Amino acid sequence: MTIQETLSLLDHLNPMVLFLLFYVENGLIAIVGITIGFWADGNFKTMLGKISKTEVLWTLSTVFFNSIVTLAGYELFKHQVVIFDFELRPLNVIIDFILLVASMDLLMYLFHLVIHRISFVYKYHDLHHHYDKPTPISLFVLHPVEVLGFGILWLILISTLSFSFVATIIYLIFNVVMGLIGHLEKEFIPDVIKHNKYLKWFATTSFHRDHHTDEGCNYGFYTSIWDRLFGTWQQKEI
Repeated sequence: MTIQETLSLLDHLNPMVLFLLFYVENGLIAIVGITIGFWADGNFKTMLGKISKTEVLWTLSTVFFNSIVTLAGYELFKHQVVIFDFELRPLNVIIDFILLVASMDLLMYLFHLVIHRISFVYKYHDLHHHYDKPTPISLFVLHPVEVLGFGILWLILISTLSFSFVATIIYLIFNVVMGLIGHLEKEFIPDVIKHNKYLKWFATTSFHRDHHTDEGCNYGFYTSIWDRLFGTWQQKEI
């Protein structure tokens, strides 16, 4: 069965069932992501016991609104507003993946910068900045306005351009991985990568942690490129 045929099976489900399906999907992503994050920090049992009920509730909220975005994306695909390339052509997959990362990195940088500079919007983002020292679960402690804001940026991008479906899936996995790296307690990226002239542009754990301790710097998500270009870059060691 092809990917298109698999997706076509969803056409027969009503919106509520679809939403529940997407909620389970996004919930599993959150659970697996948080588990891997605490495992990577090397303190899984200790930190698991410190997760508060408030963090769990905010995580469930984020999963809920991420599922709304997923459902909206599926409806846009169903009505051919979002068009994917289902051909498995390696070069196209690589090019589209790079384009997705670069485009979303810029869009999210700008969105992140704006919500820090506009006070009536920042009050929603301030929830995430209750963490001076972020943890894997804090990746999912977001206000619904922020979740939907990032989601709308994503939907606009994939509605504007046609991307490889495989590249899109790889990008979504990459997005979660980079989010987790930015919310670890320990620096995940080894020095040999951090100081490599080609790889040093990627965001590290310390890069995003510096943003949590100094909100005037490091607004990028995947790279430090836009921070370096627009003068908001700062790098310390943790």
